[in-house]
Amino acid sequence: MSLKTLIVSASCEERARIRKYLSDLSTVQIVGETPVAKEAIQLIKAISYDLLLTDVTLADMNGLEFAKSLTRAGYVFLLIFLADNENYAAEAFTLDAVDYLIKPVEKSRLIAAVERAQRRERILRKKEGEGREKISIPPQAFDENELFAALKRSWQRERRETPLIQKLPVEKGGRHILIPYSQIIFVEAYGDYTYIYTAEEKFFASFSLKSLEERFSGSSFFRVHRKYLVNLDQVVEIAPMPGGTFYLRTTGKHKIEIPISRRRLKQLKEILGL
Repeated sequence: MSLKTLIVSASCEERARIRKYLSDLSTVQIVGETPVAKEAIQLIKAISYDLLLTDVTLADMNGLEFAKSLTRAGYVFLLIFLADNENYAAEAFTLDAVDYLIKPVEKSRLIAAVERAQRRERILRKKEGEGREKISIPPQAFDENELFAALKRSWQRERRETPLIQKLPVEKGGRHILIPYSQIIFVEAYGDYTYIYTAEEKFFASFSLKSLEERFSGSSFFRVHRKYLVNLDQVVEIAPMPGGTFYLRTTGKHKIEIPISRRRLKQLKEILGL
């Protein structure tokens, strides 16, 4: 099986060099390349990559922070870093990087790193297969009820094996802290990222609003607007505005008024019993 690979480097020459060195490897399939992290994020959202080769120095973001943000968002892939020097090597390997290559990349070092990534991928797949319980569906009768019952058993077992952590990692002063969902008042979209508001502070997060909406599924969070995701447990008032629109007023140090889009209003009223 070939590794679907994304190359992220500001240097056109470096990207071309990597493509050339890997062109004869059947174990690698270069699916995308880009010079900036922002575009890479869009590519990763569209395609599930197995291997990410990223430069430590990107035009719009530090490569290590870029990789960290993807990991926090739940993306899983093998990592190989490219760098001008060894200054960030120690930090790179804390992210479980396969390798840290100094530019210009040598062909033998690159191929060795990719082969190591391939071996790690095989080991991960083997462990994944050994740890997964097989759910059998009777072959003689593909009854719809039996099918859904089998899928439900599989889903329930998977949920029991994966505990749901009700905390969100955010950045503060170069550190990563965990905020309990219950302390979050609302989330505001900021391009492909978000701002997280608590009663006292505002934090930057590398998650998109859509990914947080999925992450908060089953909790008291509700998407009231294309830009806002609100914890309904933190809402103290819903009031009309001129023109037939409504807003929510939240708790906290500063009472904040958040608009409700017309298409979300009916569902919100049903949830609140209005």
